[in-house]
Amino acid sequence: MVTNIKHARRAFLSLIAGSTLAGTAGASAQTHRNPSPSTEQPTSIEQVVQDQYTAVSLVTDVSASGDTVLFGFDNGDLVIYDPNRQSEIFPFSVNSGISHIQIEEATNTAALAWMDADLYGSLDLTSQDGPVVEHPGLWDIAMASEDATMASVSSPIDGQGSVILATEDGQQWRDNFDEAAANSVDITADGDSIAVGGTHYWVGATEREGTPGVMLYDSEGEQQWVYETELDVIATQINAESECVVAGTEDGQIFALDLDGELRWEDPLAGGWPYISRDGSTVITSTIEVAIQAYDSTTGEELWSTEIGAVAGEDISVTEDGTRVLASARTEGEIYVVEESGVIWENAYDVGPAVGALSGTGGTWSVGIQQNEEQTGRVEIYEDSAA
Repeated sequence: MVTNIKHARRAFLSLIAGSTLAGTAGASAQTHRNPSPSTEQPTSIEQVVQDQYTAVSLVTDVSASGDTVLFGFDNGDLVIYDPNRQSEIFPFSVNSGISHIQIEEATNTAALAWMDADLYGSLDLTSQDGPVVEHPGLWDIAMASEDATMASVSSPIDGQGSVILATEDGQQWRDNFDEAAANSVDITADGDSIAVGGTHYWVGATEREGTPGVMLYDSEGEQQWVYETELDVIATQINAESECVVAGTEDGQIFALDLDGELRWEDPLAGGWPYISRDGSTVITSTIEVAIQAYDSTTGEELWSTEIGAVAGEDISVTEDGTRVLASARTEGEIYVVEESGVIWENAYDVGPAVGALSGTGGTWSVGIQQNEEQTGRVEIYEDSAA
């Protein structure tokens, strides 16, 4: 049942933000280092930032052009790097680390989530404010690129989940699932369609029940269709340009549906975590055969495959045309930037886990590294003049 809350009182991110911004000392205080690449790199690639923080960042995103880079920290703080690579610390008084970041350059907005606190919101990067929404059992978020509309889904410890749509005016509607929880959500650029990856739900924290699958909603909260699966859907992406919904299940299968919920194609051994390029042309996944693989989104034809020697799982970032991919083997601390021609850049961090993000142009990428012994963080930014 959809619950509309179009006139609910709004809450704002400024209410949970610290009172000072630039130069803040505290849990995320930083030390600048002269850039010194850890491995030999192509001459077109330059490391432009290497900063040390007293907190750990394992979530990051880069704007489409590469001008803005964000890092989220385990103490709840956000650090923003501008086009000149000057940084600003934005502290939040949330007892939870930032779990999700998504930058949308068209609206100069960032979607942020603190999953352990069941909170998320859209942050206007100019005013440094925006609405905050509470979603108990929060698991995933997504933001429309054209108007900063946000969708979120939940997977509670006990019972069914739900999907929420929120705008700058706060929560607009919520639909409680009858027979599912959800681990993934995506929204089209215009905010008109929301794809949800449904899973079994827990009953009493001991039994799993329900019917997993892919669900499609319109912007008013009306469920358009359900494509049922036997196993949990762990990843879902939607693209209006190619009229495609792509999803992956926990056994490593990926499949593509059209916007009417009809199956286009499937690959049973693809890896389970598909991503669609923003132009809709290409589906990318990290396969169980330790390669990055690209598919035609309409036909499922393999376009190219590049071996990296590791499984990146969900930690993949794709350029707008799908020709370059950043893959993070998080727990191994390995980052790869790959194309059809092969691996063009890689780095192995032997101090702890690492994760990265790639700009829409492919010319800028960020890396957050956890230094296990000190329990501190390092962040790096790279630029490729040849991209």
